[in-house]
Amino acid sequence: DEDQIGKINPKRKYDEFIALYVGAEQSLGPSWEGYLLYALTQSASKKFGTVDDNGEALVNKDIRGLYEWVQRIMSEEDYCKRDESISELWTINNRIIAKMNLSMMQMLIDYMHDENEFYLVPIYARAIIPQLSQCRTSIQRKLKSYLLDKEYEREDFSRIMPLLQQSYDCLGFTCEQIGAYYDKVAECADYTVNHPMAGFVPKADVQTISKVDLDMHAIRQLLKFPTEADNIIPQMYYKHGRAAVIDDNKYGYDVMSLQEMARSSIVEQWSPYYSDYVSYHGREFYADSVIMNEFKMNVETDTQQDALLLSWMQFGVVSEYMMGLLGSADQSCEDANDDDPTKYWDSFAATYIGSLEGISIGGSDQTIDGFMLWNVANRRAVSFDTQNDDYYAEINDEMLELLFAGQAQLLKNDCPNFEKTVSRALHLMIVPLIQSVIWYAIKNEGLDASSNDDGLVIGEVAAKSVLPIVEKFDPTAARIIERNMVRSEDNFVPVVDGPQEVANAFYFVLDEIGWGCDYVGHTEGVDACQFDALMMPRENGGSIKQGDAIILALLANTMVWGFSALL
Repeated sequence: DEDQIGKINPKRKYDEFIALYVGAEQSLGPSWEGYLLYALTQSASKKFGTVDDNGEALVNKDIRGLYEWVQRIMSEEDYCKRDESISELWTINNRIIAKMNLSMMQMLIDYMHDENEFYLVPIYARAIIPQLSQCRTSIQRKLKSYLLDKEYEREDFSRIMPLLQQSYDCLGFTCEQIGAYYDKVAECADYTVNHPMAGFVPKADVQTISKVDLDMHAIRQLLKFPTEADNIIPQMYYKHGRAAVIDDNKYGYDVMSLQEMARSSIVEQWSPYYSDYVSYHGREFYADSVIMNEFKMNVETDTQQDALLLSWMQFGVVSEYMMGLLGSADQSCEDANDDDPTKYWDSFAATYIGSLEGISIGGSDQTIDGFMLWNVANRRAVSFDTQNDDYYAEINDEMLELLFAGQAQLLKNDCPNFEKTVSRALHLMIVPLIQSVIWYAIKNEGLDASSNDDGLVIGEVAAKSVLPIVEKFDPTAARIIERNMVRSEDNFVPVVDGPQEVANAFYFVLDEIGWGCDYVGHTEGVDACQFDALMMPRENGGSIKQGDAIILALLANTMVWGFSALL
């Protein structure tokens, strides 16, 4: 893969790719005869009616155009030294791969339907099923069970097709681009502007931004195979994104990647807590700095490194970006300018829910599918006994109501009430993060500080993602959380005070942000509402504050130990 000076020659590699794709013996129309992927694509496209007026497969035409785009970039001086060129080439590569997957999908459908060609189904299934590891895990597992784990059976066709069709968008192509298979399999319906997400129906076109979870999912898969060069492929996903760049129309939204979210001016200008995060962490773009430094460490198969990277993306980058979206929605409503607040409001919903949850109310019934805070809330709800009657998180049930309420208020231009709804949504999204801190406090108790357990890293990142807000409302509580969850070089003992003390530290913060401890719940003997018994009214109508409550809790613990000794 290297030239004579020891470096990869990108021009030569692209030329080799197109040579292997087309082949020396490929002829033009009307016969289109050949032996490689170009010819195979011609055959597939003819069966699905996806050829142009000259009979050339649309996929082949698109790949030819993408290759010409590469040639134009590489004709420029020092193209490899410019970030914009690297970003463009990354975009082209991912679009080419998507086009090739499209042809493989057409061939798989063809051979699944043709009873005389069933023996070829496993070949094309092996081309498609591994690619689906970057899509919904539950769907990939079902398709694997139908197509790879056993011999394909024609009676499964009607079960397999809807699963394949649900995966088109993730792989980077549409129902229209696949087409209809003769008159035997109709063309499926593509996504529309108001495509539902876990029951929420957006009014703005936010499908692309909802797919940032696909980038995190892909990064998780790629980190299982670390490379020496700064984990360059997962780093490219983080810096440039994939899910967005393969959308030719970009659905009207300009955010392409996780790093762009991390450094977005939306967060800097409009997040209500931006200054608190900068003050607490001591610098701007803290999450991005941690992520980029960690990418460069090249720690072979260190699962703690994987956990740190993914946790900062999930709890840090996306959460802070959502705060910026909410602030932007509120400000746009107040300013009454041409900047539509619905775009920001629905984008908040898209980044809270993500694309992996599907369309059903409550989201996917498989918690292995999601990656955003919606999924975090659903997973924590199982542990903390905070599910609703439909078996998804009460937090998410409440969030759905807020999302629809916000839409209705924007429709009526009711900015005063919309501002209240924004505040409620902003602080509700923090509750799953608080649950995560408590959950990992429980899991990390008793671990050694040098343990390589992922929980130590995830718990610390979850804590750091909310500590700037805790610090704002209750500095004493912030010190308790730091002492128990944030690793330090000064004789750190994980959860030294016990997980209940970590839960107690959030009690007054939850009250300040307007969501009570009931939404956090209880698990494994740790109750977020333990302070309720201590919240006795005073004569002046006030309530016990953090310092008083801690003293009472310590006295209670002393009395328990004293009685235990007597017994």
